[in-house]
Amino acid sequence: MMNRVASSLLLLLVVATAAVQSASVATPTCGGTASSKNINLVNPTNTPRECEYHIKAYNKYVCQLRIDFAMTLAQPTLETQADSGLSYAECTQDYFEVNGLRLCGTEVWQHIYVPFNATDGDTQVDIVFSLANRVGYTDLPTPSWDMTVTQLECPAGASVRSLDLDEESIIEGRASASTKDGFFVAPPGCLQYFPQSKGVVKSFNYNEGQGIYPSRMNYAICFRRDTDTTALNIRAYYFNVGAQEQATTLLTDESCYSADSTNDLDADFLMVPQATMEDSHKHATYFCGSIKKDVVISSNNPGPLLVLFNSDDIYRQNEAGFAFTYTVD
Repeated sequence: MMNRVASSLLLLLVVATAAVQSASVATPTCGGTASSKNINLVNPTNTPRECEYHIKAYNKYVCQLRIDFAMTLAQPTLETQADSGLSYAECTQDYFEVNGLRLCGTEVWQHIYVPFNATDGDTQVDIVFSLANRVGYTDLPTPSWDMTVTQLECPAGASVRSLDLDEESIIEGRASASTKDGFFVAPPGCLQYFPQSKGVVKSFNYNEGQGIYPSRMNYAICFRRDTDTTALNIRAYYFNVGAQEQATTLLTDESCYSADSTNDLDADFLMVPQATMEDSHKHATYFCGSIKKDVVISSNNPGPLLVLFNSDDIYRQNEAGFAFTYTVD
């Protein structure tokens, strides 16, 4: 009897400890390491030129990091290509970097996803903030950041984890069945993922239309699809995406991305598969240029719901970015 009571108490203690660990939020400082499920990164009062955080896997079920962040850093600078003399926008003075992605400027609660396959041996992800020397410079903003890192867990065999087919993985799959992260886990290859049925999407460094997006971007923005989903509806209320010709109106397809281009990424565009514009009923896939009023676009492609954004290595004056609301019907 006493053994059963002791075993029950031990089980309750283990469950309670796991719950506390899951609910606790780690707050490492620059140079620190954290392995909690929930982590909050905030700039220190006296910010060093470089601040690096080390994120270690919370457990072996971790498959992704979702990073939600607000920050104020220096804007991208316009660099000159040595061979052509053309300009491109790059984060060189200040930047936030993770998994090869470098961002800067002003963000008000953006988010990104970072692959973190603990099953496959990934043990650490480094998050770096690098700042320009501000001594003698008055045109650089006071740097700040507030970042929430969530370690998302997946069952064994999920597409974002290694596929283990031995008996242990079957047991593991059952053991992790209680994981509540499934709603937030992004499909593989998505830099951004919006699981809610409606919301707002903005380009990086949108800054209410006052920023510029970095050059050489190419990423997928994904949305949750249910079994009864019929369409993704987009209402663009701000759109200034570089075109191959100067534009004051919304352009599509060949005006944005020429089929004769020798470079697959030689254009700036937002790609919306099987899209139809509400006003004109025109079908298009690539969108660029500028708008003066809201434009409504619907996409009813089969398979994953997504849009793709691409920016080439040439800066044009109309490259402030985009902002749109969406609904998944």
